[in-house]
Amino acid sequence: MRALLAVSFLLIGTALAVAQQPRPSREICDKVLAGRPYVLCLEKAMFDSNRELEALVQRILGFIDMRDDLAPPQKGRWKSSLEEAQVLFVRFRNHECQTVAPFESSRPPQAPGGGRLAIGSFEERLLCLIDKNVTRMRELEVRYVK
Repeated sequence: MRALLAVSFLLIGTALAVAQQPRPSREICDKVLAGRPYVLCLEKAMFDSNRELEALVQRILGFIDMRDDLAPPQKGRWKSSLEEAQVLFVRFRNHECQTVAPFESSRPPQAPGGGRLAIGSFEERLLCLIDKNVTRMRELEVRYVK
């Protein structure tokens, strides 16, 4: 019984800790209140995070090239594997953010004639793209930049 209780408290504590962590996209654009400035902030953050992610991958490929302890075929295989993984990440990110994330919006967008639309949040799509890019950059930095 104690073990079950301990596991329950651990799961609740973990859920609360995860729930309290703000999304990276919210940290970037929360200072802008609403409306067009908010959307412009999200768009800029999305483009900036895309550019930063691409630059980071290129830097990592350069780090691999500078390794003297690897034979050229090993470097080539590592680089092509990383490039392939990045292509797959981008495909996953785009699919997830384009087709899944819009359904998850907590604030449905304003409909053209007034009222609210039920799905298709452009905001949620941008938030998703930013979050995925920032998370990927953090993962790559931990693995390669240290």
